[in-house]
Amino acid sequence: MSDTNKQSQDREGTRDSYPCDEAFRQQLRKFRDDSRGTAEEWTNGRIAAGIGLSVRVISDYLNPDGNKYDGDTKRIERKLREWLRDIRLQLDSNIVTTACEIAEQIETAVEEIRTAKRMGVVIGEPGIGKTRGIELYCQTHELAIAFTTISWHRNTNSFANCLLKAADVTQSKRGLRDFESFVEKTIGMTRPILVDDAHKLTRGALQLAYDYRDQTGAPVCLFGDERLILKLKDDAQRLRRTGIVTRLKIKNPAPLIDHHIQSLIPDANGEAVSLRKLCTQIVAKPGHFGSLQMELALAVRMKKGAPDWSWAEAVKHAHKKLIRDYDFTAN
Repeated sequence: MSDTNKQSQDREGTRDSYPCDEAFRQQLRKFRDDSRGTAEEWTNGRIAAGIGLSVRVISDYLNPDGNKYDGDTKRIERKLREWLRDIRLQLDSNIVTTACEIAEQIETAVEEIRTAKRMGVVIGEPGIGKTRGIELYCQTHELAIAFTTISWHRNTNSFANCLLKAADVTQSKRGLRDFESFVEKTIGMTRPILVDDAHKLTRGALQLAYDYRDQTGAPVCLFGDERLILKLKDDAQRLRRTGIVTRLKIKNPAPLIDHHIQSLIPDANGEAVSLRKLCTQIVAKPGHFGSLQMELALAVRMKKGAPDWSWAEAVKHAHKKLIRDYDFTAN
């Protein structure tokens, strides 16, 4: 049989299955299949990237007709077990995004900016819930164009490319020439552009955002912390062109605190009152709900190794493991 025919048969699943831990293989297949259609969908490609192997290895191992991978299966399974363990720890630490007062403030702010077709700024301290609020807004406003600034995509050219990608515009690797075409096509556009972590943008990239809004009349909303305001104050013209500024504030943290406790420590039972008191102190400090999620998730992991601890004790131990400049008060 020629090599070509053999490869064809292999792809059609006609090879014999090779020995493996079938129970684990089925467990991984179920994990992958259950993630389909979710925000965290785990394709063969993503799994392969996670353990540093080719997609073909994972596709062969997870073949519906059995393990078709003819290499060192035990080595692959060791890597996959470690990967799956870490992913499950990560998923166990996640909080489902839910409606809250910060999300409502963001909805109000963006709608004001969108209907006025202005350049707007939303300021909130780190951990207050800006990113989650943007996520919720986009779920009910599918025309919104949203992306998050990252350190290696924060200059003028990178910002332009990120905006094109977020807007689902095919690029031809012509850099800002593509962006000029995008500007022409979006004159008068009413779709809001939401830029998270805009305080990371260079001043040149910020200027591009302002010039884009002036040229098109499209509503643009920059999200960031007070560092964003400082950058805008560097240029009197940019500051003058900022039409609407909203500052996010936590007024009633109780509902979101309860959501965190129920999500991460559903078996708190009689300890819920003492947990709420600790959580309220955490949310009142820098980091807010972001810090709360981190501390509760770490407490869950630490309590697994010390099951005799109360949940309050576990949170206090987790608190000491993190960089915090305050201690819990007695009350």
